[in-house]
Formats: sequence, C-alpha cells, structure tokens
Amino acid sequence: GPAAASTKVLYYTDRSLTPFLVNIPKRLGDVTLQDFKAAVDRHGSFRYHFKSLDPEFGTVKEEVFQDDAVIPGWEGKIVAWVEED
Repeated sequence: GPAAASTKVLYYTDRSLTPFLVNIPKRLGDVTLQDFKAAVDRHGSFRYHFKSLDPEFGTVKEEVFQDDAVIPGWEGKIVAWVEED
C-alpha cells in the first residue's frame, strides 16, 4: 500500500543552538499543536511559534495556543520555536 504519511518537524529551543528533528505520523495540514506537544514531550510551561507565510507580511513566526489548532507548515515541513514561558 501507500507509504504512511508523516511530517518532518524541525524545532528550536532556548537551550540548544542546534535544532531538533522529529517525525509526526500525520500529513501536513492534519498536525495539531497537541500532536506537536506529544512528539516534543517537554515538561513545563512553553510558548509555541511556527514559521508561516502570511499573504501580507511574508515570512512570520505565528504563535499557536489551542491544542486542537492545526499548525502551519513551511515548504512541506513544520519549523517551530519552543520557548519557555
């Protein structure tokens, strides 16, 4: 059958200069903040920003708050910043 859909997620934290890479076994456009939090599995209070393309402003970092919100993609993947709140 067809290969399982998965999305590459590159994320940065305050504590490392090098980004981390995880795979989430869902298609881009179906990945929610909850999926991202589960894949990253960090304890504490964080803010989550995602690289996004805004029609008016171009490339932006978009903050996502709600667990059930679909997170934006960037060129077929997700680029994120996990910042301690």
